[in-house]
Amino acid sequence: MRRRAPLIATLMFTGFFAAGAPVGAQDAPTTPAPDTPAISTSTCPAYPQVTCTSSDALACADTVQLAADTRDRLGPLLKLGPTWRFAVHIHIMTPDDPLSAQIDREAAAAFSRGTTMRLEAVLPSSDPNAREFIQRQFVTAILWEKFFASTTSFDKNTRLDVVPLWLIEGLREWLNDDPEHNRASIVRRAVQSQSAPTLAEVTGWHELSDDRLLGLWQRAFCYYLVESLVQQSDRQEDFQQWLAGFSDPKLSTAQLHFPTEAAWQRELADATGRSRDIVYTWAETSSELASVETITFAASKNAKVQTCTLDTVAALPRTPILLEALQERIFILTELELRAHPSWHSILELYRSALTALIDDNNSDHAKRLLQEARRQRVAETAYHEKLLDYLNWFEVTRDYADNPSRFRAYFDTAGEMERVEADPAHPNPIRANLLQIESEL
Repeated sequence: MRRRAPLIATLMFTGFFAAGAPVGAQDAPTTPAPDTPAISTSTCPAYPQVTCTSSDALACADTVQLAADTRDRLGPLLKLGPTWRFAVHIHIMTPDDPLSAQIDREAAAAFSRGTTMRLEAVLPSSDPNAREFIQRQFVTAILWEKFFASTTSFDKNTRLDVVPLWLIEGLREWLNDDPEHNRASIVRRAVQSQSAPTLAEVTGWHELSDDRLLGLWQRAFCYYLVESLVQQSDRQEDFQQWLAGFSDPKLSTAQLHFPTEAAWQRELADATGRSRDIVYTWAETSSELASVETITFAASKNAKVQTCTLDTVAALPRTPILLEALQERIFILTELELRAHPSWHSILELYRSALTALIDDNNSDHAKRLLQEARRQRVAETAYHEKLLDYLNWFEVTRDYADNPSRFRAYFDTAGEMERVEADPAHPNPIRANLLQIESEL
């Protein structure tokens, strides 16, 4: 597994970048050479301690705005003052930036100068995780204010790893919406399969994995740990005292009501329950759609009750009773779409649009085309899901628990083996073909 480079060194370096290292905007020549990109530095208007250097003016504007938004949200939660104590400088490299020839990935380091310190970070503009990385620096610097509130001088012996990874990542996730409910889905599946990490595991993480799957998994549990500490007023007070205990030697953090292992497991179970109220699983969405696709109506009070399905309703005469039944079905489908698994959203939208077209348009050809497309996507989604289940089931029965203590070790080994056999078509196998297709799409 490839690991992300450490966010910040465990021990601080003294001094600033030496010659040959990244040059700050204040050291740049006042008159750039003709072939030098117009690199400039932007300062956050609300918090001048935060700056961004780049030839991409829009990226700089987004970065300083992100700093302001992050501070405005975390300041009240952490009970911090209006001044950003530790400076943060972000350098976003565009392809024409001379620094891009020396650095090709994101990196960050802390530097001290007597009574203060600053955080320097650099990343390429093409980084797909740029926003996460930049916001992580802001959250880290803000947490330093809390953890080093009583520290008046900094040197190479100042330990930065006192700020735990779970708190940095949990707060960063807490600041951001999760419209696809990925965090809730991860926690629910982990609880159901009894593979959720213990409290000791989460609080013991020192690195955020660079692997997409494992990194997302870590961030989900970091989020729920932070959420459990800040969601209720009584817990918020304990959380504040726990934070203050790191900067005040008179306070003992061991005496505070930090979650026990039993409380953590209860929190995960509660989170699973809350997530069920928010969003359905794939199977739950499929089941709900199957239960609402049959439309029942009668031409009059004494008439025989008639039924049809979403796929066949366009062939029926548009009577007032049918149109009323369709309006009710649109409302039900709208409610379902709000809680549905993301894979079903486009299908439900097509069904709603088709029923709306039947109500508003005497010509049913458009509605029929929408219903046909909804049916086609529904069949394709079901087939794809069955292939995915084949893959997951095969993965579960073939992984070796004894030789692979890491819960993700078997996944990586499986992926590697599939890549190896992909170029060997000597023994065609439909199941293997499905597995390779799923793996490539994931």
